[in-house]
Amino acid sequence: MVTLVVTRPDDRPLAGLTVVITRPVDQAPALAVLLEAAGARPFVMPLIDLADVATDEEIERALAGLGPDDWVVATSAHAARRVGPALLGCVARVAAVGATTAATLPRVDLVAEQQSADGLVALFPAGDGRVIVAQAEEGAPTMADGVAALGWRAERLHTHRSVPVVPTAKQQLTVLAADAVVFTSGTQAVAWVNIFGTTTPAVVATIGPQTTRKTEQAGIKVQVTAADHSLTGLVDAMEDFLRHG
Repeated sequence: MVTLVVTRPDDRPLAGLTVVITRPVDQAPALAVLLEAAGARPFVMPLIDLADVATDEEIERALAGLGPDDWVVATSAHAARRVGPALLGCVARVAAVGATTAATLPRVDLVAEQQSADGLVALFPAGDGRVIVAQAEEGAPTMADGVAALGWRAERLHTHRSVPVVPTAKQQLTVLAADAVVFTSGTQAVAWVNIFGTTTPAVVATIGPQTTRKTEQAGIKVQVTAADHSLTGLVDAMEDFLRHG
């Protein structure tokens, strides 16, 4: 008996599409795995790297004076990694802007349901103690301003900053033939413009409204903005856009 194997085309929206990832190289794998699972061909081309600003000792000193009614807020997974060791000897409460950031922390008391600084501010209690906001040097003041409006004494702790990475000529050629590009921060979009101008693949997707604003301010039109500000939400939003237009 002869068995016929019928091969059907992959009807997943991202199947076979080349998607450029511009995240720092150590942050790219998580998104690449999700894109591969959706059938896409991820192409990692970091446009920024992350350089430490505060030393470990400076972070420990910043958190040492906090009491049990105070807070430490991590606004990104990298900021969470930087403050994580100091939290082991800190009695303050800990908050994170999203699930990925929370998973990076040794402990957490509050996590934004809508994974963004705005989402965390919406859940944050009013108070009059101290809030240390750990974030990138160039990060938006959304979190610090938000908790200050709730009565807290907000202090920004710059754990790191973004530095540009120049892709190779071969990488640039691959990018120009790609089907989509994703930005998970406005800094990545600015770095893109510095290299490619406003020329992009057909689909530009961002992880949330804040990144979209910065991307469009840089001169790039965004087609897809994730409603769930997470890597999974970003891939889901791209699939929905390509499926329904």
